[in-house]
Amino acid sequence: MTVMGVVGYGVVGQATAHLFGGAAVYDPAKGFDDPAVLADCPVIFLCVPTPTVHGRNDLSLLHHALAALAPVLREGQVLAVRSTVLPGTMRALGARYPRLRFAANPEFLRSHRAFQDALRPYRTVVGADDPGTAEAVVRAYRARLPADTPFVVTDSVSAELIKYAANAFLATKIAYAHEVWAAAQRLGADYGAVSTALGLDPRIGAGEELVVDPDDPGFSDECLPKDLAAFVTFLAELGLPARLPRAAGAVNDAVRGRQDPLAGVGEEG
Repeated sequence: MTVMGVVGYGVVGQATAHLFGGAAVYDPAKGFDDPAVLADCPVIFLCVPTPTVHGRNDLSLLHHALAALAPVLREGQVLAVRSTVLPGTMRALGARYPRLRFAANPEFLRSHRAFQDALRPYRTVVGADDPGTAEAVVRAYRARLPADTPFVVTDSVSAELIKYAANAFLATKIAYAHEVWAAAQRLGADYGAVSTALGLDPRIGAGEELVVDPDDPGFSDECLPKDLAAFVTFLAELGLPARLPRAAGAVNDAVRGRQDPLAGVGEEG
């Protein structure tokens, strides 16, 4: 049986290893400290944390893992990076580790149901600048996922952008839901009916993002705040204003601080 490799055994790594049952795992912090177990894996899925530090994507843990892996991997092995990384990262990694082949394979797992999402994803995105690299990753997934799973196969930069575009859009949807919820409170309207009607429109879509919990408002999980901050910085460095992502972050800051996001609107000052 072909054994896939997993580097990083947190939520994403465990869900990925579960999908590829019997995967070889490397994560010294979790007791899996022998990188040699990955030497014969045709595809290795990198699932290490990439936090945002001062608005920038911190790849130090990713580089630390690759430094340990590089001496034991054979030339041409495929590394599918599930970690969230900014556009251009795969090309930079390819230049730094020319013996290896890299593909962007962003994860879209919800932390409270990561295993279920891994087994039946809404879509699987694979981005590589070499068709053979992309095909190796797609082939690994097709052997484990339902036949009707949608695949998006593209170049590495596009795949990396998809992840940030998706999370920024979800953050914006959550922020907008809170603005409408605040309006409903002022009007005495039924937000449940409003959100149900919104969700029935296929152009908008339902989902957890329309649910507003006054006791735990906004988004506070590990992914959306850090990815939104890194994306805003990235867009700014491209010379783009990032107006919507910035606005989503501002609304979230307000509601997380238990402030009324409509406070001051329409007031003279």
